[in-house]
Amino acid sequence: SAVHRSSVTKARSNVDWKIFQGIFRKAVDLAYELWPENDSRFLWHGMTVYAVDGSKYDLPATKEIREEFDPRSGLEHSGRGHFPQCLVSTVFDVFRRIPIARSIASFNSSEREEFKGLLPQIPIKSLLLFDRGFPSYELISLLIETFTGHFIFRCPAKSTFPAVEEFVKSGKSEEIIQILPSNKIVAKTPYEQRKKLNALKLRAIRLVSPDGIVSVLLTSLHDKNKYDAQSIIWLYFRRWEIEVYYRDEKCTLEIEKFHSRTANGIRQELFAAMIMTIITRTMMILSSDFSQRREGEPQFKHAIDVMASEAVFLVPHDPEKAVEIFTSILEEIARVRLYRAKHQRQSMPRVSKKPINKWAESKSRKVKNA
Repeated sequence: SAVHRSSVTKARSNVDWKIFQGIFRKAVDLAYELWPENDSRFLWHGMTVYAVDGSKYDLPATKEIREEFDPRSGLEHSGRGHFPQCLVSTVFDVFRRIPIARSIASFNSSEREEFKGLLPQIPIKSLLLFDRGFPSYELISLLIETFTGHFIFRCPAKSTFPAVEEFVKSGKSEEIIQILPSNKIVAKTPYEQRKKLNALKLRAIRLVSPDGIVSVLLTSLHDKNKYDAQSIIWLYFRRWEIEVYYRDEKCTLEIEKFHSRTANGIRQELFAAMIMTIITRTMMILSSDFSQRREGEPQFKHAIDVMASEAVFLVPHDPEKAVEIFTSILEEIARVRLYRAKHQRQSMPRVSKKPINKWAESKSRKVKNA
């Protein structure tokens, strides 16, 4: 007979979320052991590429969760809404499409500070991709001093480092620039340590998005012959895979439909979602030997559904039976294929079916009149 879900709820309340974190790290190690070695599909110039980003998650509105993650949430606080939120920061392997590290912090936490805590978990000699919210003198300096791999930051063209603004005004496509510490950084640095505030030598590459917005890529990949500008731009856009992963967690895994009403349970479920993703992605790559069709790839949503319905049968007492069930799961995952578009699809504008909010409409009218 099946275990009743109330029994599971009571049992997991006695389990510390760090146990889930430990299982997650073991799953990551196992995935890299099982993944095909030296496969160019999962590397860029021999380096594993990781994207770093944060996302806000809606949480159940309990007193404990509010106090832990978002004390200023609730109807009694103007403009903050009712439900609390937390900041989830993730390091994501963009070619294997698996998460390798995560932090769960309060709503007001800094993405940069959370990344500093995740940095020791990132393998050496890899390459990191950062979006526009991450560039800072302190963070870039930390990576140059302590990280043995490379990095790419995206910077806005305005309200950024003076050297970047000068580069944008020059009209050049790429250039070696020097990032200097701001007066604010110098002022808060102890006098005896100010000599360590050196200029940061970086390669700047102009990036023009399809909608015409100009931004700049800052990278430690200085060798123009080995790493040409177009390849770096192409690589940066692979960062979008982490956005797809957050969508998968929230839509396919429906992670925001949290079962727990405690802070410990929330952390359990956020790590459990990553464990499920890693196991499923690994099963997808292993299932390639069971497919009669070489075109396309296993579909993630179907693979998740298979794992959710069949994973419990992977623990029989008979080892031979376990192998038989494992094989049947791989065959089922390989059965449903995803065929990606051969040509880039036309960009379509976002259209909302909701009517204009009366408050937003009133504000827009006042701006036009002014």
